Amino acid sequence: MTVETTVVSFVVRFVYDAPADGPVGLASDWHGFIRHVQSDEERHFTRWEDAASFMAQYVRLENGPDVTVA
Repeated sequence: MTVETTVVSFVVRFVYDAPADGPVGLASDWHGFIRHVQSDEERHFTRWEDAASFMAQYVRLENGPDVTVA
């Protein structure tokens, strides 16, 4: 039996913009970028669900782990 392996890679960068004089660690201060390595397509996101939606364009996630953020 022959098995075909497909590799799909992403680079995820999380960015924290800390206010100079404000509280530290608010979720709204975080954002990120996700890049699909094979196509070099990149998307900005502020919610993990948006990053997962981007990945779903390349990988079937419906049977995968729950990516819901509490």
